[in-house]
Amino acid sequence: MKAHRLLPVPLVLLAVCVVLCPFLAIASGSTVESDSAIILFDSSRDGNRGIYAMAADGSNQTRLTDHPATDFSPSGSPDGLRIAFSRQISGTNWLYIMQADGQEPQPLQVEGGQVVWSPDGTRLVYAPHIGGDAEICIVNDDGTGFRQLTDNTCGDFEPTWLPDGEHVGWSSGTSGNADIFVMRADGTERLQITDDASLEVYPSWSPDGSLIAFCSDRTGAWEIYVMNADGTDVRQLTQAGGLNGCPRWSPDGSQIVFQSDRDGDSEIFIMAADGSDVRQLTHNDVEDAHPSWLPLSP
Repeated sequence: MKAHRLLPVPLVLLAVCVVLCPFLAIASGSTVESDSAIILFDSSRDGNRGIYAMAADGSNQTRLTDHPATDFSPSGSPDGLRIAFSRQISGTNWLYIMQADGQEPQPLQVEGGQVVWSPDGTRLVYAPHIGGDAEICIVNDDGTGFRQLTDNTCGDFEPTWLPDGEHVGWSSGTSGNADIFVMRADGTERLQITDDASLEVYPSWSPDGSLIAFCSDRTGAWEIYVMNADGTDVRQLTQAGGLNGCPRWSPDGSQIVFQSDRDGDSEIFIMAADGSDVRQLTHNDVEDAHPSWLPLSP
């Protein structure tokens, strides 16, 4: 595969600083605990769906991509310098990586889907459609080393990494219901975490690996819950009704960002890790979705 031209490291750092300095300034005087990271999300507020960034208090909402295609599912690299995302072109999703300021978007030449960066910043886990349904796949951050980890007809989706970087979590219908599973990053040693009559989706592991936030319809509405990493001690965090989903832990583990349609359309919210102090960060009459975190580079 032909190597893509990338900016020299000093120029990358300079470009990132220019865009992220407003977020750094906010963080220095903010009461928001997660001031070492900003929030990424996708939105259709300006017409076609694009990737956006904002401070953890909801300020400085900035568009990072402006392309005629649909850009969605952003994931920040652990060093805060790059963002992976998916771009839908003519009905097909493709994986891209760009600098944290939105510059230099480069295709990885593999089909995309919901994507999450590995803790060491070298690999991406994602769920493209293969053979008619979603499967869990891994690829290196330069587009090499593609590996398909699942091969089912019932759908495997919403993958994420465990903090150890050696395991992947995801939602699957292989049990006859949507449940949460874990496997090694080579596809072996699969373990089912939830086994409930309701649906459990969108798993997200806390930074220390001890807890899993997830979304379930067990009350009749889609609410966010947290449980121990072994599936025990399930606790409900939201009680808003409607659809609450895509929970993502802040890098310091103190907060969870998520999306909710409690005001009539999908917006980005944030709450403390125990479900308290819920705050709405976006206010639009269009969909804001798929929140994630981008650490501020040192």
